[in-house]
This record gives sequence, structure tokens and C-alpha cells, in this order.
Amino acid sequence: MRRNGMIQRQGPGSERQDERGARHVLAGAAMAIATLFLCGHAWAQCKVRAEPYPAWPEPTIVSTLSVDQAKQIVAERTGLQTKWYGPTSGPKATTEPVTIAWVADQGYATYIGWGNGVRDAAKALGWKFLSFNTRGTVSGQLAALDQALAANVMAIITPADANALQKPIQEAVKRCIPVVGIHATAFPGPSPTLGLYDNIASSAAEIGESQAAYVIAMSNGTARDIHMVDTSFAIARFKAKAATEPIKNCAGCKFLDMVNVPISDLAQRVGPATSGLLARFGDSWWMTTCCDDYYPYVAATLRAAGVPTDKVQLVGADAPPATYELIRKGEYEVASVPEPSTLFGYEAVDAIVHAMAGQPPAKWVQPTFIRTKANIDQEGGKNNEFVPSNNFACHYQNIWKGTNNPC
Repeated sequence: MRRNGMIQRQGPGSERQDERGARHVLAGAAMAIATLFLCGHAWAQCKVRAEPYPAWPEPTIVSTLSVDQAKQIVAERTGLQTKWYGPTSGPKATTEPVTIAWVADQGYATYIGWGNGVRDAAKALGWKFLSFNTRGTVSGQLAALDQALAANVMAIITPADANALQKPIQEAVKRCIPVVGIHATAFPGPSPTLGLYDNIASSAAEIGESQAAYVIAMSNGTARDIHMVDTSFAIARFKAKAATEPIKNCAGCKFLDMVNVPISDLAQRVGPATSGLLARFGDSWWMTTCCDDYYPYVAATLRAAGVPTDKVQLVGADAPPATYELIRKGEYEVASVPEPSTLFGYEAVDAIVHAMAGQPPAKWVQPTFIRTKANIDQEGGKNNEFVPSNNFACHYQNIWKGTNNPC
């Protein structure tokens, strides 16, 4: 045997020892390879795939918009959304009994709309729908997820922040239970790092672009804009960049300031911040934001200061029910970019159907819609929500059931 360039004699029985050692090495290597394979493809041991597919690319921010481009965007995105841009084919839903869990704060209006979509889609498939109330706290979210796991559900859908819930989410994935988020993280699509089979969300880049387009178009390229944001959230920072870059690069516009106000401290901080803006910039400007939650407080401060409602114009995002009242009454807010309501629930159930078939979720994102006073009662607006008129439920049910009903 050669060691360190030298040839040494082998004692009696050494060949058998070397042979046994080699077998042990080979067996260990085989076990290591098998372990790596199983860890990397744990879903292969499950009837349902819970391991997420690779993440989609992040949305791309548009940094410049001409006035004409902005006006075209506004014309398109304030119109009826009758066209279906979603999937037209996909796996059929299983006909076996299925129980899915909706884990959310049942007192928050936006989540109620999404949950209604999940419930309606599950009912259309004959699935059992269980709802677990998180009560709006992280401890409540953890407890509700543990309850869902104890109920032996086959899939979990939640709008709770996935970053704070990694222990139960990863436990679900290990138990072959796919977890689908609705706004559970910043961007749409699978999130392997967070254990989300899919995350249903609008394009944050397109939301910001829609806000910027409205400001540029309606001011004819002369807006003075302020953006209010909570910079502790990555998605809010991303939206802020998407909403402000085109305005900063608009030749006749002027970007005045980025104002950071924590969402957790709205009642105490928004009023003084708004008063400060009036003192610095006067009473003629536009405002964009990540989140419409600021605007009831902004509007109250403007009203108290006697600012005319046509002088300061607010353009929001998300559009909870309070937003509809501000726009209807002309209380400073002139437009918002809402999130779909029940559609998101159907999208989430479709992701579960794909998981049960071992297929990646459908890769598409609903185009954004700009809510204004002119279209306030359209596309679900009568009920203070955004429900596209593209018959999404019919399209999904045709795929899931293998039917061809006219939509």
C-alpha cells in the first residue's frame, strides 16, 4: 500500500479490513446521497407537494413616465376589468375529501373579503372549510396555526406575516401541508425561504406605477408630491420607490418629501406630521402612500386646518372600506389602487389544487385597478371592495372540474 509516496507491506488480514472499510465508506456515501435527495425532495414522500418551487423574479420598477404615457395608463386602469388574464388550463381538483384552513384576523375587513373567496372556492369544490381567528396578534397567529395543524387540515391559507410564523409554517411543510399566503410576504409567487407554496399579491411595482401615473396625468405633469410611508416594511419601501421615481423624473413635477410614519402609531403621529407639511409646503400638493390607513387622519387634519378639498389631493393604495367613503364624499382622497377581494381567495385555492397535483402554482398577477369617484360603484365598489367583472370564479371552476361552461 502506498502512503506518502512510500510502499508499505500489509500485515495478515489487512486486505479483508481494507475491503470492509471500503464497503463502510461506500455505504455511508450512499446514505448521505439518499438523505440529501430526500431532504431536497421531501414532497416525493407526500401525496401533496408542500415544498415551494423557486421564487419568481421581483417586479421591475418603471422609473419614468411621460404625461401621455401616464394618461394612457390611467385610461386603461380606471376602466372595467372584464377580460380574464388568468389561467385557462391546469390540473383538475381532487374528488377526494379535502379540509383546508383559513387562518386570519376575522375582524379586519380586507381579510374578511379574502376569506370569503377562500370559503366560496372551497364550497364550489365540495371541500371542508375551517376558519381560525388570529385576533390580530402574533401570539394569536401562532396559536391559530397550531390549532389548524392539530385539526389535521390538508392545506393552510393565511394573510399573516410569514416571517413571524416560521416554526409552524416549516412544521406544516414537513407534514406535507402546503401553506399559501395572501400578502404574507412582499412579492407574489412561491417563497422557498419562508416555506410558502405561493403568495397571492398584486404587483407592488404596478401599484406604485399606477399611483404615479394618476398624479402625473391629472396634474398634467405639474404635481408637487409628498409620499407617506412606514419604512420599517420592505414592501412599503418598494412601493414608495415605484410611486415616487416617475414623479422625481417628471420634468414639470416636484417631489417635496418622503415622510416616515409608523403604521403602529397612526393616531398620534399622522396629525402632527400633516400639520408640519402644511407649514413647510403650504396647502397645495398631492400625496401618495403605501397604505390608505393614513388618510382618515390626514383628511381630519386638513379639514381642521380649513384646507379646501380641491387643494390637497390624496392618492392611496389597498383601499379598505374607509377609503370608499373618503372618495365618495370628496374628502381629499381622489383615487386609490385597491387589492382584489374574493379573487385572491380563489387564487389561493387554485394554488392548493396545483400543490395537490404536484405542479407549480399558476404564474400570473391580476392587473391593477385605479379606483376613483367616477368608477366608485363599479367592479365591486357598491360593497366597498374590488371584485373584477371578469367572471374569475367561472374560469377557475371550469379548470378545476374539467367543464367548459361559458364565462
